[in-house]
Amino acid sequence: MKITLLRQGRRSLLLLVFAGTLLSCQHTDEKTAASQAETAVAVAGTQPKARPAPEFFLIPPDMAKNRVWICMDESANLFHTKNDCPLLVPCKGTFRNLTLVRAIEDFGRYNCQECSRELDHIFDENKVR
Repeated sequence: MKITLLRQGRRSLLLLVFAGTLLSCQHTDEKTAASQAETAVAVAGTQPKARPAPEFFLIPPDMAKNRVWICMDESANLFHTKNDCPLLVPCKGTFRNLTLVRAIEDFGRYNCQECSRELDHIFDENKVR
């Protein structure tokens, strides 16, 4: 009889610990979800919306294979010629190194005014060529 009571006591204790663990994890998940929602709202309010892809661009043939850096982020819309550009460093997404043509055609990026100002002519449709 003592063995049966001891086994039941162990089972009860295990069930109590298991239930407590489940409840504590569930409470933590709610806190985590709430903090993530607050962070998302704060970030959405501070990040500018991405511009639409450029409608006009003309890349000279000798520059077609030049490689540039982009940040894969929802609000990012620039390409950078330097991987240590001050506007690229705080990127919260992932970095990609690709050709200039692909950055503009596939990702709809514009040139960074910090490190790629000399490439403004690519998007100037009034420039005499």
